[in-house]
This record gives sequence, structure tokens and C-alpha cells, in this order.
Amino acid sequence: MPRITVRRVHGWSALVAAPSLLFFALTGIFQIFGFHESHNGYVPVPIIEKLGELHKKQAFRAKPPRPGPPRPAGDSGPPRPRPPESTPVPTLLLRWFFALVSGSLIISTVLGVWIGLTQTRQKKLHYGLLAAGTLIPVVLAML
Repeated sequence: MPRITVRRVHGWSALVAAPSLLFFALTGIFQIFGFHESHNGYVPVPIIEKLGELHKKQAFRAKPPRPGPPRPAGDSGPPRPRPPESTPVPTLLLRWFFALVSGSLIISTVLGVWIGLTQTRQKKLHYGLLAAGTLIPVVLAML
């Protein structure tokens, strides 16, 4: 019986966690820049909105539409977009730094999966762990 080493356990757990890490890193970038929410006339693509809800609330559904700002009496025209809000430079820099970190996590995770799948004799086990890490959250999110 082969000895279970720390390195093997690390590899197995990484393959199970990798799909979720990729999901959270990608949807985190969407959230950093507000791609998952409607604002200033922007309406997100439905799948981006649903993925944002899955990231934040573990539910794969679109949010109900937000009520617009109150209109003056007698105004029946379309809702007016709000003027863009200015974001302080340190906040913008922090957003871009976190987006860079998310991108680095995506690259690192993809490379780790590649290493985990190509540098082993236990290919079936490793592919099975990666499949489990992908399918279990998808199935649970659809329930």
C-alpha cells in the first residue's frame, strides 16, 4: 500500500478546489468593476449577473430589478441615468491591484491543474478529482 504523503494530499485537494478557485477569481474580477450589477444605464449580461449572485449568495438566479429613483409627479418618461460617480484614485488603484491578483490566481491555478494532470501516474484519480471539484458545485447550485 503506497504511503500517503503531504505532497499527494496537497495535489488531491488542489484538484478538487481548482474549479472553485477559478470561478471565484473570475467572478471576483466582475464584482471589482461592477459588471454584475446595473448602474448608470449599464445592464449586465444575464449570465454575468447570475454568476455574481452565485459568487455572493450561492444562488444561481438573477437579482430582482432595483426600483429606479423616484420620479417627480407627472413625469412618465423613461428613467434617467444617474450621473457617473467619480472614484478616488487610491480606490481605482486598489481595484486594479486586486484584479491583477485575481488574474495571477487564475494563471497559477491553471498551471497547477496542468501540472497535477500531466506529472502523475494516477491520471484517472486526478481527472476524477478535478471532475468532482467541477460537478459537485454545479449540481448543488442547480438544486
